[in-house]
Amino acid sequence: MKKVLFIVFLLLNLGVDAQVTSNPKVRKKSTKDVFINKVEITEDRTIFSMQFVAKTAKEILEDYLKDNPKEKEQLQNMNPMMRNMILQQFLQQENNSTISFQPTSYLKTSDGKRYKFIKAMDIPTAPNRKDVEPGKKYFFKVYFEKIPKGFESIDLIENDNDRADNFTYWNFFGININNPDANAKPKALAVAPKDEGEEVEESKDFKLFGKVIDAVTNKPISAKILCYDAITQQIIDSVQTSKSGSYEFMITAKEVFYKISSAGYDGMEESFDVGAFLKKGSFQKDLFLEPVSQPQPETQPKDNVKEEPKESRGMPVNPEKSLFKLDKVYFQIGESNVLPESFEQLDNLVTYLKENFNLKIQIEGHTDNQGDSKANKKLSLERAYNVREYLVSKGIAGKRIKFVGLGDVQPISANDTEESRKLNRRVEYKIID
Repeated sequence: MKKVLFIVFLLLNLGVDAQVTSNPKVRKKSTKDVFINKVEITEDRTIFSMQFVAKTAKEILEDYLKDNPKEKEQLQNMNPMMRNMILQQFLQQENNSTISFQPTSYLKTSDGKRYKFIKAMDIPTAPNRKDVEPGKKYFFKVYFEKIPKGFESIDLIENDNDRADNFTYWNFFGININNPDANAKPKALAVAPKDEGEEVEESKDFKLFGKVIDAVTNKPISAKILCYDAITQQIIDSVQTSKSGSYEFMITAKEVFYKISSAGYDGMEESFDVGAFLKKGSFQKDLFLEPVSQPQPETQPKDNVKEEPKESRGMPVNPEKSLFKLDKVYFQIGESNVLPESFEQLDNLVTYLKENFNLKIQIEGHTDNQGDSKANKKLSLERAYNVREYLVSKGIAGKRIKFVGLGDVQPISANDTEESRKLNRRVEYKIID
């Protein structure tokens, strides 16, 4: 049997104090739809930057039949009408996908200890769930207690079972992270001796290509990429990509190491085993960079909340209750769709909410007393909901916005003239947190 050159390479110029691992290798995971983009260990937390790719129903079906050949054979032997009915039901069900993260999740180290989940960002925690659209990518972060130094392989467990109660849980086993023991001595390179007369297989040119992409917007960005030979640590090539984000390297090394940087983004370092794809002659590898996250305190005193001119984001109704009337938000009579003339004031509210990230609001719809009271309440609810949906479409997290329809029960003016009734047909919001 031919002896293979064995390399153990541990230090890659990262230094023992580095606590960030980009695109960590994972020994096993429960689903192909979720990825760990980065693991960061801070002074008091372990933070996972993750990505969920919502497959189309057709892709889910193809994967299912590939993993379940017996069911595939049964479908093929069915009556065509029955087969089509079953497939349509499957596709319809899978098009209504939702995601959330389990607050009972934990990290587990090799000594069996568990580290608790703290919070999640940009994804709801169960039992709340978020609708996802087929074909789209969703980025989120989850926070756990800090993992002690020295543990460089950990598990992330959402549930003890990969699947239960019609849910697929996100379990990751053997996540390799950069978390060395500060007191441990660096290990040297270990190279197995080559037998006398043994021929060393020559490396062929291999094309490694792809794009650098903004992990939030999914758009290509300009970046600088350094590509190293992971064994010799010599620079193979470097490139400054254009706005298209495209890069391409012709390499002969069996393992390479990237360093990617771009203004306004967190840098990324990653290794790639060329040998696994050598026979293909090329491999496309897109690189996702996350925008630099600004430090944000857990809470922000009200005195420090930046105030926008109130008339730009709503007319004060009751300052003591932080209640504001959206006096420039308009609807057709009897309709719930927000008219374009409303967008300017709603955009001002969007800016205000983005700058004051801790605030939560409640949108409240009101009508006059004309017509059926139940119909009025339904209309007011739909108007409040559509205002909320506009804010969400502009990047405000849905969990920050509640909405209610109050109908005609809270008039601010007598309903005896058209002018007074007009004042009662309104949308307001109040700051609830």
